[in-house]
Parts: sequence; C-alpha cells; structure tokens
Amino acid sequence: MKQLRIYTLKDQAAAHEYLENHWTKHLVSLPKFGIHVEKVFGENNPSGNCRVFALVSSSQDNLHELNAKYMQSDAFKDDMQGFDMTKIVSVEDVDLFPGENISNLF
Repeated sequence: MKQLRIYTLKDQAAAHEYLENHWTKHLVSLPKFGIHVEKVFGENNPSGNCRVFALVSSSQDNLHELNAKYMQSDAFKDDMQGFDMTKIVSVEDVDLFPGENISNLF
C-alpha cells in the first residue's frame, strides 16, 4: 500500500522547519511502526500556506492504523518536540494504487 501525505503549514518558515528538523526524525521512527518513507518534498511558496509532501508505503494494507499507532507513541512526541503544532493547518492522506496498464516507475 502506498500513500501520499500532504501537510499544509502556515508559511514557508514553518514548512522548512517541519521538513528539515522533524521529518529527519520521522525517517528513523516511522519504520519501527511498519511505515517506509519513500520520498519527502517541500513546496516553494513564499507568499502563503506551504505544503510538505511525503510518499510512504507499507507491506501491510493498514497504513491508517499504523499511522494512528505512531501518532499515539512516545516516538512521535519526541519527533515533534519543539514544534508548534498549531502551525500545521491540515493533513491529508491519499491512498494510492498503481495503474493496471502502466509500469510503476518507483
């Protein structure tokens, strides 16, 4: 199962802080919960809300459940320590599936 996670943050500074300081910690902690991080990208939008995109996967078909366990864990709390959570405007999870007639490039 693959999932695209879209984090909308208040501004470019918050997105940069989240991407550079906290996603580096997620890269270590998420695999302990069965979640593999494939890629993480930041959006360049200096004049408003800014997004961070993460492509994640799991060999299991329950990414939502795995993520819920992670978010209730001490690992998540440690990863997010020092970050003002009110800077996260929204989080969207998009479950992805491969096209039947398209070879997967990743």
